[in-house]
This record gives sequence, C-alpha cells and structure tokens, in this order.
Amino acid sequence: MTAQHAEGDSPLIPQPAMTREALRDAVRRIDMGSLGEFDRDCHEAFDRAAETGAINPLRFFLIKWATHVAIHRWPARSRALADAERIVGSADTSEEQFRAAMAASARLLSDAQQELGM
Repeated sequence: MTAQHAEGDSPLIPQPAMTREALRDAVRRIDMGSLGEFDRDCHEAFDRAAETGAINPLRFFLIKWATHVAIHRWPARSRALADAERIVGSADTSEEQFRAAMAASARLLSDAQQELGM
C-alpha cells in the first residue's frame, strides 16, 4: 500500500486483468457513470485499429482504463483525484493551488501506473 492510501482504506475490488471484459466489469462495479465513456472509447479504439492495422489504439485503450480502475478502486485515491480536478477546473484557484493540484494528479497517476507495473 502506498502513502496515498489512508488508514483503513482498502480497494473496492482487486485490480482486474488488462482485458476489455475484465476492465468493463470493473468499471461497471466501481464507476458506473463512466461505463458509457468506456464503451465509446472501446469502439473508437477498435475502429482505429481496424483502419490502421495497428494494435496501438487497443493498447492505449487498455492502459487508459486499467489506470482508471487502479485509481477508482481505492476510495481515497479516487476522492483525491476528484479534489485535484475540481481545484484545477475552478476559476477561483490560485497559481499555487493549481500547481499543487496538478502535482497531486501526477502523483496519483504515477502511483496507479506503478501498481500496474508500468
């Protein structure tokens, strides 16, 4: 457990395999509001891969959503990212607050990708 996890914070689900079906099930279970975006991204990645003959669109899709799940399966990590996004998006945010929120977001993404072995 990294320093980002609060005392008593535990994951809602285990980190799933990096497959379309496993990630879709995980998103459905922990962040239902993002399921439509997941499905749109999946279809777009498949279409781009078919058009170009490259697998990179599929790989980027899997990495994006595995990272999303790695963040959202931990309630404290998910809340911290939402707080940072709120600060970054606020017109009342000072330059110092903006920089701190961007640094927090970067740390959260880095922690999640380290958890995935990236």
